[in-house]
Amino acid sequence: MNLNKHAGINPHISSMNDNHLFQPNPLLLKIPAPEKILIIFNPISSAGNTEALAHQLAAALSRQGKHTEICPSEKKMKGYTRIVDNISSSDLVVVVGGDGTIRKLLDLLNKTTTPVYAIPGGNESLFARSYAMSTEADDLLQAIASGVCLQQFYGLISGQGIRGEKPFFHMASMGLDSLTVKNIGKRKGPLNDSIYLWHGLKALCSLHHPTVSVNVDGEQVVDHGSGYVIVANNSAYAKNLQLVPSADPSKNELVVGFLPGARPQHELVKAMRILQQKPANLPMQYFSGKHIACTLHDKAYPLQVDGDYFRNRDIEAESTVVFSVSQRPIRVLIPPALNTTALRVSGD
Repeated sequence: MNLNKHAGINPHISSMNDNHLFQPNPLLLKIPAPEKILIIFNPISSAGNTEALAHQLAAALSRQGKHTEICPSEKKMKGYTRIVDNISSSDLVVVVGGDGTIRKLLDLLNKTTTPVYAIPGGNESLFARSYAMSTEADDLLQAIASGVCLQQFYGLISGQGIRGEKPFFHMASMGLDSLTVKNIGKRKGPLNDSIYLWHGLKALCSLHHPTVSVNVDGEQVVDHGSGYVIVANNSAYAKNLQLVPSADPSKNELVVGFLPGARPQHELVKAMRILQQKPANLPMQYFSGKHIACTLHDKAYPLQVDGDYFRNRDIEAESTVVFSVSQRPIRVLIPPALNTTALRVSGD
């Protein structure tokens, strides 16, 4: 376990033309060009144009002789059990939606080993943007032709009152962001930046931080500390904020960031950095490991996971939430032509 602060950047992979990517590497996998493709779109993501985009992509794929099927996303993870056979029999799943849609599919993608490609259709779409994926059909076709997958781990959440293990790809946190997504609640229809801003301001006015104890791989690193806490699998965060810059889905571990004594002015710094699209550079403490246990004290508090209010209920006081890493990675089909700062193989 590393108890020192991390100063790294989000891991990246260089251009797919680099010869070293085609040398043996446990993170990279060459697959046959996908022929049967399942497109899943979230009808309420972003501007609500995901269905039209899904049909445009299907038309472009059909012109290339690909067999495509289109279906809407499910509100809950268990809803996907109805199409698990479709996912398993497909060579590729293309998700047109945001990070919440990806999160609900993680376990099925893992079990079926079906590769995934994401079309940014959410408010942030951190997953798609992390891998330089776009809404352009040509980019998808090029990725399909190259057939190069990056194997990526994801996080799992379990604990008291939580049935089974709930997956996440980016992060889970308690703080202003979790209060904000709770305020948004079960709002129906597309979300946009103005909605998040309005509810974020409301959350800021009533901001109080949780008191937590954090244990990483059997060692206590926070003892009844009050402040902002985030458990990250990926460094991607709103507009390049990078609250946990060392988090990397290529690594089989998670990173917990803790900002002791967090104050509203820290949120103002975050807001300014978001507008500038720069890293937050807050005085956070970082700890990394495979098993992170977070016990909440004092009173109940909401948890946000990949931009969603976790299970639509607060974590109860004196409950312990456990974060771990998936036993095996999912396969992410990546674009063949990436900016040298977009993706870099870690573990050299």
